[in-house]
Amino acid sequence: MPKSVYDRGLLKPGEIARLQRVFDEACLRRDAQPDSPEAREIALTLLALHNAGMVDEEMLMEAVGFRRLEPKSA
Repeated sequence: MPKSVYDRGLLKPGEIARLQRVFDEACLRRDAQPDSPEAREIALTLLALHNAGMVDEEMLMEAVGFRRLEPKSA
């Protein structure tokens, strides 16, 4: 029986969404354009961390150097 795409090591939609959120936030905080060399380094770092087993969004955010800002209360 052929393996599913997920059994072959590809990212699941939820994982892609998580990595995208962290990537977008890191680029925003670093003032990096998504197609810049700095953004490429962020993306490669995130993929390496994820492949090593780090899947918690907050941990990923901290690992790329930024904590998510808490919403300000009125």
